[in-house]
Amino acid sequence: MKKTFIIVFIAFILVYCHSKKKATETISVKKTTASSSTQLQIAQKRWANATADDLAEGKIIFEGKCTNCHGAKNIPTRSEKSWLHEIKDMSPKANLTPAEKEKLTRYVLSFREKYTSTD
Repeated sequence: MKKTFIIVFIAFILVYCHSKKKATETISVKKTTASSSTQLQIAQKRWANATADDLAEGKIIFEGKCTNCHGAKNIPTRSEKSWLHEIKDMSPKANLTPAEKEKLTRYVLSFREKYTSTD
């Protein structure tokens, strides 16, 4: 009975994660818009070579790989330190390459700053 439960549980997890992955594969890359240009400016203050494509790819990573097995986190509610720790810990579990990790970091931190700045 215990073995049957474990097998059913593992099958459920695999099907659930696979179906969420398929749903996120349809996310399209958006080019710079008025709202994302502010985020790009924020990113370029920190990383001079940041591009709109980098941020768009970071968003896709966040909405895809980061939410495969759990819901999206509310970016502005966490501190930068918390996000850096979370990205460092979760990148290996999400199988992110160093380039993907960098794009994700740029997206998350610039998005966070955009919506938490008091300007």
